[in-house]
Amino acid sequence: MKQTVAPKSTPSPQDKLANQRTEPSANQSPSSVFVSMALDMSWRLAIVVLVPIIGGFKLDDALHTTPLLTIVGFILAMGGVALVLWRTLQVANNIPPPKKDKK
Repeated sequence: MKQTVAPKSTPSPQDKLANQRTEPSANQSPSSVFVSMALDMSWRLAIVVLVPIIGGFKLDDALHTTPLLTIVGFILAMGGVALVLWRTLQVANNIPPPKKDKK
């Protein structure tokens, strides 16, 4: 029996956007790259830290399990911090070093 190959589908614009990483372009100054990466990392850290800890505290309040879920939220937050730092360092390592102007 002869098997046929399924036709390749054309990727949608959403697929292309999902595959693109938000890396700074090579024509940006090093200081603007640093500031943009620092701001990006800061809001990610804020979300990763605040959501699990506040969520654990509110769940503790509702379920009357005072320190348990807050501690679990804190542990999840520390894991999230490590992940955000790791991903930021991976992006920073892929940026080419700035070229020095020869005068």
